[in-house]
Amino acid sequence: MPTPPEDVDALFDAPAPPPPVLPTSPLPGMPPAEGRKEHRVKVSWPARVQLPGGKVLELRVRDLSESGVGLLTERHIPPSTVLNFAMGVPDPDQAARITPVTGTIRTTYVVVKGPDLMCGGLWVSLASDGRELLDKWIRKLRK
Repeated sequence: MPTPPEDVDALFDAPAPPPPVLPTSPLPGMPPAEGRKEHRVKVSWPARVQLPGGKVLELRVRDLSESGVGLLTERHIPPSTVLNFAMGVPDPDQAARITPVTGTIRTTYVVVKGPDLMCGGLWVSLASDGRELLDKWIRKLRK
């Protein structure tokens, strides 16, 4: 009969291991559905990422927050990877005027939803003018 871990620790005078940390989200690697730190706003903007091997993927920005973006794609994007990122952001007052916003994101999760993949990305770098434009959209869409 095997010895329980608590008894083994006592034999070697080691402290008991800490209790396991339970994930706060439904699946490991997925963001929590509730208790988000920031409000997300829904958008549908064209975007692209450059994968580590140099391949460029076309995708859509599906939502936006102060710390990152939610992406919709048909191709796999590796999680926990820093990627070059660009999106076409309309002017909040003149939708026909599109401004390219570029930076880098770190992918945080990838989830399959029907034929599409949803991916989250946190900003690693973003130029101040791009940040200002995104902040205008967030304020506008929160109302």
